[in-house]
Amino acid sequence: MKFKAVIENEGAGGANQVMILHVLQALQRLERAAERKPAERRGMPATLILKLTPESFALCHRGGADEGSQTWSHFQIARLFREYRIESKRSGRIDLEAPIANLVHVFHSCASSDRTTLRLANGRDGRPILGFDFSLTGNVADHRVEQEVPVRVLPEPEADMVCEPALPEPEYQIELPPSLQRLKNVLEKMRTVGCHHVAVEAAMEKQPAPGAAGAALSSAARAWLRFCAEAELVSIESTFQSLSLVTEGKKNASPEGPVRLILSLRRLGEVLAAFQTVSAEAHIACVLEDRALVLYALLPQSLGSLISYTPAVVL
Repeated sequence: MKFKAVIENEGAGGANQVMILHVLQALQRLERAAERKPAERRGMPATLILKLTPESFALCHRGGADEGSQTWSHFQIARLFREYRIESKRSGRIDLEAPIANLVHVFHSCASSDRTTLRLANGRDGRPILGFDFSLTGNVADHRVEQEVPVRVLPEPEADMVCEPALPEPEYQIELPPSLQRLKNVLEKMRTVGCHHVAVEAAMEKQPAPGAAGAALSSAARAWLRFCAEAELVSIESTFQSLSLVTEGKKNASPEGPVRLILSLRRLGEVLAAFQTVSAEAHIACVLEDRALVLYALLPQSLGSLISYTPAVVL
């Protein structure tokens, strides 16, 4: 079993390593906000899964996996790594479990380095580690830094169990406004008045009739997204109108009528707060009626994506 990869930062600010750091910080934030943790995990360090293959480099946070809540990040190997080599008896697949805090620490340390080498090896005690080798600029001369992150190699049966939820095609794929802050503010107001759940509705906007004023300017299909919540004496509703429909990957047309699902208000707020960490180029909400809301964040410079699965709540 062998794994070695080299990251070289491009441009000012070290975009590649900083972006991995931001993704890890987003996953760490979700872990800290987890509502429930299994008893056997209490007191143990929070971990995530690194799924490595010849074609992909992915991170998986399984907090709330029993309830269907998961968050994944997929990186484009050709965009992220200068070198990437992997070998294993599982056709080049390696799955590692690593403490989130350790990964955040090491990527914070190497964020400003021009070149970082990752290598799977055995530590001084013979246990597997993910080694990081990088140089930092000093006042007189650069100095080399070596850091280790303890990892556990997942056996194949366990590794095969770590996978993204199998879901049907969403009824709607809607691009959210560039800033998530307005939506986050709405959810915070709902929680302030004592709401615990939020109903999410999506539907097509009516298009002007052919020949009507503005019809030519509105040829692209649009949708609206509505968030509603009720407490004992108050209800809050907010509608985001004229949002772009994303048709990439869809085989079936979106229905004209509205679709609806109910989500945990706390979980959705946590996801939005975490996603703000990565400064994504775009956010896409995939609405699956009575099933789940899947939120995509497209990372800058086409480095990859951050994906969160929030299951519907049955009241």
